[in-house]
Amino acid sequence: MARQVAAEGGRLILVDWDGTSLEAARAAVADSGADVRSVVGDVSEESTAKAAVGHARSEFGRLDVLFNNAGIDPLPARSVIETEVADWDRILDVNVRSAFLMSRAAIPLMRESGGGSIVNTASIAGLKPAGEEAAYSVSKAAMVSLTGTLALDFAVDGIRANCICPGFMEKVMTDRRRDLTEAEQQARAAGAAARVPLGRQGTYEEVARAVLFLAGSDASYVTGATLVVDGGLLLR
Repeated sequence: MARQVAAEGGRLILVDWDGTSLEAARAAVADSGADVRSVVGDVSEESTAKAAVGHARSEFGRLDVLFNNAGIDPLPARSVIETEVADWDRILDVNVRSAFLMSRAAIPLMRESGGGSIVNTASIAGLKPAGEEAAYSVSKAAMVSLTGTLALDFAVDGIRANCICPGFMEKVMTDRRRDLTEAEQQARAAGAAARVPLGRQGTYEEVARAVLFLAGSDASYVTGATLVVDGGLLLR
């Protein structure tokens, strides 16, 4: 997503808790000539949201787009009775509280800028609950609902809010890759190819293009929408 925004001439602030990976991402995008900054922090903490938006104010003087993309889905968190309370809380913190905090911090600067666009990453699991992923499904359903409330409450300020609902992606989420073997990941990919009507997993580039549409002026009359990017999986 950062690369595509940079290609459109956008200036960026990237936020992540992993400083090493964040710097590598910043440098990679900056190599294209983009103006890209970074803030290290846990987005489920209010201080990180304030720091990121404060950086946008001091460096750029405005904020046009907020993309809330943080998410985890730890493998041990399965059904309700199999999910530890600490895992439940952490999933809701990272997946939902982060978007609340970032939006809460960003909206005043967007107002000053004359409006803006918020795009939240939800999931098809937020529209059709996934088995053995109770906390994750709940968190993504909450993201769909949060998107709607943002769209209703801040339309008067010229702020649009939409969400993206990806399906099977080309790679397993980062936190799950630590727990799945290569064989299990290959089996997942094969299962996706068999279940998805388009016959394959989606790519991050395809999702990013959809996010870019929602964030930009081509979607100027779109707010409160849920854009499904899943190769038709929900149709099954």
